[in-house]
Amino acid sequence: MKNIRTYKPEKYAGPDYEEVEPNIYKTHYTMSESENSLSLKGISDEDKAEMLRNMNGWKQGEGNCEENLYVLIYEGKKYYREMDENESDFDVIYENMNQELQEVYVTSIVFEPEPDYGENAPSEAQISQYPLEDILDEFYCEVFDFYEKENESDANNSYVEFASDDIEYIRKLLSIIGKHVYNKEDGEYIKLVIE
Repeated sequence: MKNIRTYKPEKYAGPDYEEVEPNIYKTHYTMSESENSLSLKGISDEDKAEMLRNMNGWKQGEGNCEENLYVLIYEGKKYYREMDENESDFDVIYENMNQELQEVYVTSIVFEPEPDYGENAPSEAQISQYPLEDILDEFYCEVFDFYEKENESDANNSYVEFASDDIEYIRKLLSIIGKHVYNKEDGEYIKLVIE
């Protein structure tokens, strides 16, 4: 990996992301019992339902379970309403009984892959497992988004988003910006080099 730079995708300008430090964003994701199911229950507090109905920020859901619903994140929780062109003041607001929103910090980078160090060619849409896997281990992070569209359309660069529930790990991860990162054999072991 060379020429490592920060990347700011369009989604970071949306309501689901809050920039808490330069190039570090806070967002939420759902830890549900099943990624392919929702257990919706109507909100019985009519005052709260009315307040949520009138809020801006409702957007069409994504994925198999949410694509036919509008979704709103409010105070760290996801709320749902049916997509109906004839919306009335009496439509039901739902919450997912399987949800537990987790706060997470994210940052994204763009870099030039180096086939000479065992990485995929820049024109390939896939990002090489190494040194990416070693970066995840070194900085206690996980990949949150592989930016498939960007990686397929850019023949020179690769894009990846990292996440951690601890902002300190994301701060440390950003220390690779402007550096050269690669794997090097060191006796019987492979060593992650950041220079």
